[in-house]
Amino acid sequence: MASWFNRNLLQDIRTKSGIDKLNSREKWVLFGGIGFILCFLAVQLVVVPVIDARNNLLQSIARKKQELVEIKNLQQEYRTLKSKEGTIQARINQRGAGFTLFTFLDQQANRAKVKKQIKYMKPSTIDGDELNEAMVEMKLQQISLNDLVGFLRLIESEQEVVFIKRFSIQESGDAQGFFDAILQVVTFEKKG
Repeated sequence: MASWFNRNLLQDIRTKSGIDKLNSREKWVLFGGIGFILCFLAVQLVVVPVIDARNNLLQSIARKKQELVEIKNLQQEYRTLKSKEGTIQARINQRGAGFTLFTFLDQQANRAKVKKQIKYMKPSTIDGDELNEAMVEMKLQQISLNDLVGFLRLIESEQEVVFIKRFSIQESGDAQGFFDAILQVVTFEKKG
């Protein structure tokens, strides 16, 4: 019954479409056009998405390779910083047990003969994982450029692990040739 129905359906479609009335050349053109449309649809629905997926995959691989290079660079930088941290730890251990940043800066100010120019010194501590960061903010007023440079050379010490975190300078309004400076000097201390 189903085959009879399909045969009648195909017969009806052929009759109504007029395919039987076409000559051989017209049938070839019609079937060629249908074949072209089917090929076009196959390319658009199968081949192009596969090519796009392949290109996306290649781009993703290139991106991942670049990320891997960045991760390796960061790993190397981390190792370098870890080794420097070990060096900093060793230097902190070498300095005297009673070392404080405030006292160190006070002593260096005496050595540089700029203690009179110190308006204030504000110590503070920031807790860290393995080391605490000790900071002293200090303001120097009416200091000559030579005295300031001499003081800066004395306080920034690789051996004592002391460095300047922030520095601002402006010309002193009171006297020409003199400056006002605000420094944030930092070091690291062992916890406890």
